[in-house]
Parts: sequence; structure tokens; C-alpha cells
Amino acid sequence: MSRVAHLHSDSPTKDIARLPQAIEKVRSRHVALCVDYLSDMLDGADDALYALIEKATDSERDGYFEAMRALRVQRQDIMTGFRQSLESLFQNLASPSRLSSPSTHVAVDLDSLTLVNEDEVETSVALDNMARRARNGCDEQLRVLNHRLQFLLKNDTELGEKNSPLEPRQLVTAFSDVLGKLALDIKARLVVLKLFEREVMAETGFLVSEANAVLIKAGVLPDMKTAPIAPVRRPGSRSLSRSSASPVTGPASPAATPHPAQSEGNDQMFGLLQELLVTMRGLQGGSGEAPSAGQNDTPMAVMHNGVPHMNGAPIANPVGVRPVSSDDLLAVLNRLQRVEQSLNPAEEQTGSLKSDLSDLLDSEHGQAIHALDQGDDDVINLVTMLFDFILDDEGLASEIKALIGRLQIPLLKVAITDKSFFSNESHDARLLLNTLARAGGQWDPQQGIQDELYQRINQAVHRIIDDFEEDASLFHRLLLEFEEYLAGQSSRSDRVEQRVREAEEGKVRAQQARQAVTTALDERVAGRRLPETVVQLLRQGWSEVMYLTWLKDGAESLAWQKRLKVVDAVVWSALEHSSQGALEKLKLLSPKLLNSVQSGLAQIHYDENESGELLRGLAEVHQQLLKGLETARVEVAPQQEAPNVAEQDPELPEDHYLVRKAAQMSAGQWVELLDGDESRRAKLAANIRSGVKLVFTNRRGIKVVEFSAYSLAVALHKGTVKLIEEGALFDRALEAVIGDLRRMQAGSP
Repeated sequence: MSRVAHLHSDSPTKDIARLPQAIEKVRSRHVALCVDYLSDMLDGADDALYALIEKATDSERDGYFEAMRALRVQRQDIMTGFRQSLESLFQNLASPSRLSSPSTHVAVDLDSLTLVNEDEVETSVALDNMARRARNGCDEQLRVLNHRLQFLLKNDTELGEKNSPLEPRQLVTAFSDVLGKLALDIKARLVVLKLFEREVMAETGFLVSEANAVLIKAGVLPDMKTAPIAPVRRPGSRSLSRSSASPVTGPASPAATPHPAQSEGNDQMFGLLQELLVTMRGLQGGSGEAPSAGQNDTPMAVMHNGVPHMNGAPIANPVGVRPVSSDDLLAVLNRLQRVEQSLNPAEEQTGSLKSDLSDLLDSEHGQAIHALDQGDDDVINLVTMLFDFILDDEGLASEIKALIGRLQIPLLKVAITDKSFFSNESHDARLLLNTLARAGGQWDPQQGIQDELYQRINQAVHRIIDDFEEDASLFHRLLLEFEEYLAGQSSRSDRVEQRVREAEEGKVRAQQARQAVTTALDERVAGRRLPETVVQLLRQGWSEVMYLTWLKDGAESLAWQKRLKVVDAVVWSALEHSSQGALEKLKLLSPKLLNSVQSGLAQIHYDENESGELLRGLAEVHQQLLKGLETARVEVAPQQEAPNVAEQDPELPEDHYLVRKAAQMSAGQWVELLDGDESRRAKLAANIRSGVKLVFTNRRGIKVVEFSAYSLAVALHKGTVKLIEEGALFDRALEAVIGDLRRMQAGSP
């Protein structure tokens, strides 16, 4: 039976409120671009999915084939549904109630969770990360755009990620909603979402720039460069939020005491993660003999519905089992954390965390099978998997991973006491972990461990190991301190980068000006036979006039067009004229042309002696032509160099998505430069003229390397340059863990 579902568009809304004309123009441009990009994606979807089929299992192949068929058969419905979703996002701007109304919280019955819920969790995490990655490249431009839209709407509703139609989250959600109407399994759906990210979300920066350009052209705050920052509260207001009223060092910090409603939602999120852990626990469908209390294949048992389990089966003789409460577990973790204090960075702990827990419990309470609460065991498994991902992350140097890895026990304690750790993106412990990882991604191993940045990360880690027991406000204080340090470092490097950027932009602009002059002259003189003095006048003297005019006024200016007309006139005046009419025209033109050339050379303060010699040479050519005398001529060769095709890679066409990605790369992107066994870290300081030149600097703002968009794409393709995903390390780790659990679940009986 076919699993393809037919999409039905919603009926048009009656009494649609009108939007300001400028926003209507933005809507028209934005929707058209997005639909075109989606069309391109669907054109290549078959090839992308077919490439995955060869490596897939039988069950996965069915899903991929179904996805290929669904995308092909329902292409028009997908395009229409996507367009309508984007249109409705803009129409919501006309209704303040839709923009400001909070989303309602729907209670979830954890006892009735199904695989659909788990699919939703995995899809939601993927959408969050896609939106975050897209927003990282154009965050400031989006804030400016949202402020311009608010200015036009003239209402108090603040536009942001949840209600602005041009936010990446809204774009990917619009596509996901349409995709959700197709009968695709989770694996195929995530593959299609990845294609959407690569082909459509990658253009987010351009989409936002185009929207800003439309509004600027319409005269909407054309001089605004950065969006204003709204106050937390108005002056004179006594009503403070709970978090702002409490001191950051107090026990009621946001990380320590989540809001009850938020806590309920977070418990639901943790419950969904627990459902994904079922296969890993082995509590469902377990087979084989139940172990007795004397058999211990795993370090610790787990209490499930009041019965101790080990290796997925109830323990046959539970007499020797000792339950471990959450309080007991936290006390043991505190003691293990103190063991961390005694280790130096070069030492590594051997064995698993559960083995260490079991050994410590044995030493304190005697030999026994220690049984954890089910929830605590799930938290340990999740945190362990998260740190396994972190320690395998290629974006961090091994020295930084060793430091961050020492935070496993402190963060495990946080997760045991506060389940919002897994779902609250603003949790102080998560933010600190992401900030340390972002800073660590900028550290270059060649700088050594005595480098200031490394030492700062080291100090933050050791303050947590030394001081954290149960007061989670420590993470908040460290986060503020570290962000202040990074801001100071960034301010200093930004000043150096600005000078580098201005110098490189000047070089590129100068190259473009010189190229424009050479091209313009070649188009007019190459291949002709002209007097030598005329060629010298144009290529030595007048070319400098053209060059400075292009730099000052640009290629679209009236001044540049006038310079080109002088070139055309000089070339025509030096041609061999046989008709009387042409000679009469030359006689009238000659003095005016000589005055124009003299005036142009004088404006740029060209050498007077050389200028006089060139003008006399042109006047002499005119006199010889008017007298009917022969003039010595030369064949003019082009000065334009042949295109450099040496860098063309046969495996990478110029329209490859990596070339587009490199051309649109935003300043601030960090990369790893690989040279044999050595590597360096560098940041994109300037993307000049959309990939003409990409200038990379080190952490201190010193230039280290430059690429063109194509040469960088080749390096990315060959693996000699790798992009470093900054920050949000926890989010990426959580996405990977959910994916791993999903694969384990798919392979279970």
C-alpha cells in the first residue's frame, strides 16, 4: 500500500489585514527566493538519496526509496505548501495577537509515550541545531532586520526567533511542517532536512541581506548599522523578576531553582530521553537467565519498579543488593570529585564512571551489588554518552578535551539534581560548557599550555572541581567572569583585525580598479593598429586617471563613463581617416580632446613633463592625419592576463555547494589548517567581495593565510582545512546522542 499522503492546503484567510508596502516587497522577494532554492534542492534530492542507498541496511533502503518517491510525486504540493507557510508567517505580522500570544503548554502522559514522541524529540533537536547554525552567520543582520520590521509595524511586540518570518527557525519549521505531511520514517526525514539545510538554510545570510536591502531602498532606517538593545526594565519600575531580584550568589539562582512550569516541561523532555534509553538498558525484551547476587557482569544494578535488575533481567537472589539513593549517589560523586582534585592534567582515570562508583561504595560499605535508582542510572548513561561525543569532537584540541572531560562528574551532579539541564538552553552549566568549548576551539596547540587562554580554561575547570558541591550559582559566576575575559580579548583582537581588514579590502579594491582599467582599455585598443604615442598615452597616463576615478567614484558613476568616452575619442582620433567628413570632425575634435586629456592628467597631478610629452605626441598624430601623412603604427596586444586555471580541481566544479558556502562564509568562522601532523587555528577576519578574498587571522588578530572562495572550497574538499563548529557543544552532543540511541533502537529485536 502506498504510504504517500496527499497534502491539502488551508483555505484562504478571510479579511486579511494589509501589511505596510515595504514589508509586502520583502515578503515577495523572500518567498520567491526561498521557493527557488527549494526547487533546486528537490532537483538534486534523488541523486543525494540514491548515494545513501548503497550504504544503507535493507530497512533503511525502503525508507530512502519511499522518500525519493514521495518527493518526486508530491513535489508540487510540497512547493505550494512551503510557499503558503512562508506567506502565512508574514501575514501573522499584521495580527499583533498572533505575534504576542504565548504558546500553550500541552501536558504529556509519560506512561503513554510512543515512538512518535521520540521521533519528535529527534526532529526538534535537529531543527534547533539547524536554526542555530544558520543564525550564527547573520545574527547582527537579523537583529537589524527585525528592528526595521518593528519600526514599520508600529506595535510593542518584539520580533525575534519565535515570531519573525525571516528567522532561520521559522524557515526550517515551515519546511518541516510540510515534510511532516509525508509518510517518511525518521531516518529519511532527517536526511531530507539535511539536504534542506545544505541547499536552502545555507543561503540564510543572503536572504537576510536581501530583505535589509529592500527595506533600505524603501527608506526604512537606511543608516542603521546595529539594532538598539532594549532595557531589562524601565527606570523607576519596582517590579523585578525573580531571577533579577535574587543575588547571583544566592540559592535561588535560575540554574538552581527552575520555574515549576518549566520544570514540568523539562521532566517531560527527560522522560522522552528515557524512552530512547530503553534499548540501552535492556529492560524490554531481555532474554537469558537472570543473574544472582553473586554474578556481576556490570558494575552496578538498577532498581526498576522496586526490583533490582542487572544486564536487563531481574536479579534472582536480591538479598545482597544494596539500593543507592540519589543523596547517597551525590555524596559518592562529591568524593570522586575530590579524587579529581588530586590528579594532574597529564593523568588519566582508567575504567568507567560506574566502576569507580562501585569500587568506592564497596570500600565504604563492604562488598555488595549496589543498585541505582532508574532515573539516576539514566542520567549517568546520558551524561556519559554526551562526554563520549565531546571527547571525540574533532573541533577541539586534545589538551582542551582533557580539561573539559574533567567536568563530567560536576555536570553529572547538576543533571541529577536538575533535569532541566537536558532541555534548558539557558542553563548556566550548559552555557559555561559551551563557552569553554568555544574558547577552546580558538586555542592553538602551537601556543602551548602556558598560553593565557589555556590557563583561563584550566582555572575555570579547577574552580568547579575544587568548589562545586551543590551550589549551582558557581556556574553563573564563572560564566560571567569568562564572558568578560573573552569580551576583553575580542575587543583587542577586533582592533587589529579591523586594520588587517581595511588593508586587505584596500588591496582588493585596488586590484579590481586596475582590472577594470585593463579590461576597458583592452576592449578598445587590443588588436588595433595605433601610433605608439597614443598607446603610451592611454596605458601610461590616462590609465592612472581611470584608475583613480574608479576607486573614488566606482564603475557605475558618471565620472567613470566620461573617462571611457575620452578613451573612445582618443582611439577614434588616431585611426586612419580617408573621408573629408571624418577629417573635418577630427579638426574640430582635436583641441577639445587635448584639453580634456590635459585636464584629467592635471587633476591627478600627473608628472608635468611626461604629460606635456604625451599631449604633444597626440597633437602631432592629429596634424599628420589632417595633412594626409602616413603615421607609424604598432599592433596593440592585450594586457589582460589569461585566466588562471591552475587552481581548478577536476573533482570540484565552480558551482559546487562548497564554493557557494565559502563565498557566503561570515566573518568570525574558525577553521583548522592542517599541514602534515601540525595544525593551526585561524578565524575568518574578512570576506571581501563575496569570496574574492577570504582573510584569516589568529586569535590575536594577526593575518596567517588567505584564500579565494574556490581555493578554500578545494581545501575543505581535500580535508586540508576543516570548519570548527563554535560553541553550542552541548547541543551538538545531545543531537548526536539521540541519533546514536535511535540507531541502537532500530537495531533491536
